[in-house]
Amino acid sequence: MLSYPDVYEIGISNPGLQILYSVLNDETPAAAERAYCPWPDMAALMRAAGERLWTLESMEPVAGCDLWGFTLPHELTYTNVLEMLDLAGVPLRAAERGEGDPIVLGGGPAVADPWPLAPFFDAFYIGEVEHRLAAIVEALEAPGRAARLRALAEVPGIWVPGHTEGPVRRQVFTAFSSTPPVLRPVVPVLEAVHDRAVVEVMRGCTAGCRFCQAGMWYRPVRERPVDLVVEAAERLLGETGCDEVSLLSLSSCDYSGVHEALTRIRALRPGVRVSLPSLRIDSAAENLSRFAAGQRGSITLAPEAGTQELRDAINKGVDEAQFQEAVAATFAGGFTGLKLYFMIGLPGETDDDVAGIARMAATAGGLAREMAKGRARLSLAVSSYVPKAHTPFEHEPFAGEQTLRHRQQLLRDAMPRNVRVSFHDVAASVVEATLARGGPGSDRLVEEAWRNGARFDGWTEQFRRDAWQQAADELGITLGDSEPVRDAPWQAIVDAGVAPSFLDAELARAHRGALTEDCRDGACGVCGVCGDGVEMEVLG
Repeated sequence: MLSYPDVYEIGISNPGLQILYSVLNDETPAAAERAYCPWPDMAALMRAAGERLWTLESMEPVAGCDLWGFTLPHELTYTNVLEMLDLAGVPLRAAERGEGDPIVLGGGPAVADPWPLAPFFDAFYIGEVEHRLAAIVEALEAPGRAARLRALAEVPGIWVPGHTEGPVRRQVFTAFSSTPPVLRPVVPVLEAVHDRAVVEVMRGCTAGCRFCQAGMWYRPVRERPVDLVVEAAERLLGETGCDEVSLLSLSSCDYSGVHEALTRIRALRPGVRVSLPSLRIDSAAENLSRFAAGQRGSITLAPEAGTQELRDAINKGVDEAQFQEAVAATFAGGFTGLKLYFMIGLPGETDDDVAGIARMAATAGGLAREMAKGRARLSLAVSSYVPKAHTPFEHEPFAGEQTLRHRQQLLRDAMPRNVRVSFHDVAASVVEATLARGGPGSDRLVEEAWRNGARFDGWTEQFRRDAWQQAADELGITLGDSEPVRDAPWQAIVDAGVAPSFLDAELARAHRGALTEDCRDGACGVCGVCGDGVEMEVLG
């Protein structure tokens, strides 16, 4: 059983779950089915009727499966995990489960710090799992629950709370470059948030942004050959009926074959659109000049911070000239919408850094009026930075609720009138920050908040601050504590492959405002990931 702890429309669009579903059903003896989290009104009806959570494929009770695997994308899905366990009739805590209960296995980027969910899971898989799925399935053939857990503990990358000695090394799928992406994905039966053919062209990122957990977690960079990408795109267009192909990665414009892939995929059939979900500003102008032909709609650029000093501190090596060139190229290429993505609350940020966001918005607005003659839409999305485990900022203080609210208001007051700006909910960021670096015992906060009614915490209209505050008060926990984090309990469990000495050196460079070269075409940063068969694989 595979689950993404959110509604169907979100979960069906998750590429990771599509990979797991495809490999398990096509390459192992297992039969994988799916279940997503029912919306609160549906959950209430299920409880009233005594109906248990069922699978989408066979309509059988989820509790009857041998293994229940959860993809854990971020901290604000944690209460949904408990909701799904409860709706399925599976005991919340692993210690309370018996022979008839499924083994509950967690994976995904949020297991960088699994402590907040540790008592609810029988095991966690740390890293990329494609090449270990057959071994996991084989471990389930052991007789009895205890024997299965012992067999799972022998699989590289598995942490069984209370049994496995840590830290467990993050696993890297070294065959990524030589294997095709998912060619027969599950097609949504109703409108999904992303309904297009997806080809993962590259995994990992070498940009080295110091705030970015994904950039550290998915190292090293591995690229698929262009022929493999184009063949997959052609197959997917036929299998799905989509008219758009998304070239997926953490930074798609960095894919070495991006221009050739774009050209060849567009030539497959008339009217095919190709999207690059992520564009780096420092190369966006050049990419947009080739990418924009025949494209319409909007595009997103992420300057992240409002001043050069803060961008240097977070290793986002983008200057004002590059920003203006990228904005100009957007409108020159025919795009009518531009979204700019920023963060507030970054380590070392000042009010002037935040005011710099408004200045950049004004610059972009001026270019929009000049080049698009009133046809352009400019918007800003501003999130609150949450320090994460296994990044250079893992010990840095969270900005805190008061500071974030002050800076949101500062930005509202300074923003040009013709620019629409949206902010991430500060209260939700406070909860996320509390869980992102949680240690042993933080599971009690998750459970109490769920019992108080917390569900779908990533949805603004569903987030309940009162449920979390009541839980925190009962447990004597300060939500969103803005003190520096001295301990790193996640390091006792998880070895992300990135050396602590590298993270310390990057933090020191951040304090000096010093940039670190991209190791794709610059000097090796000695991050510690490569070695023992793990290495960067880029197209020649």
